[in-house]
Amino acid sequence: MYRGPALLTALLALGLYYLPLFRPVEYPWPPEQDFLLLIMVGAVLGVWLIPEIGSRLSGVEPRPEALVFRAPFFALRISYRRIRNTRPTVFSELFPQIPRRHRRWVEPFYDHAVLVIETAGYPLPARWIRWLLGPYVCLPQGTGFVCLVSDWMALSRAIDYYREAVRGASPRGS
Repeated sequence: MYRGPALLTALLALGLYYLPLFRPVEYPWPPEQDFLLLIMVGAVLGVWLIPEIGSRLSGVEPRPEALVFRAPFFALRISYRRIRNTRPTVFSELFPQIPRRHRRWVEPFYDHAVLVIETAGYPLPARWIRWLLGPYVCLPQGTGFVCLVSDWMALSRAIDYYREAVRGASPRGS
């Protein structure tokens, strides 16, 4: 939501910094503090760049040892022993009421199929997971995760494959 305004603010601050090269300008601050404009440009570009990079680094990755939910600065590992069931559903059925402030970025995939991964529990408190990975990652009712991926069937097959491999590797009778 903030990428456009952040980029515009950074360009305007950069323009203010370089404006004295083209015409004389009297700023309301001393010239020694012009570097603060560059610091502001860096901070605002960070607001633009972190979500830009983060959207490319985030995702769900089935690995042989665990299912991994990746975010730019955080990875959550879910043991396959913790997974009880997987099932497809539609995002709008899970979250029928979307807050007005979220609608703009949720609407593009509101009617898409998602994979629900029901688990025996969360490795962290659910509120922490929602804060770190987003408000629509945890199931609203029950315990589990909601995965919006381009190919939910491939993800489901990979999870089932690794769950069977873990079940086959575990000692019998324990």
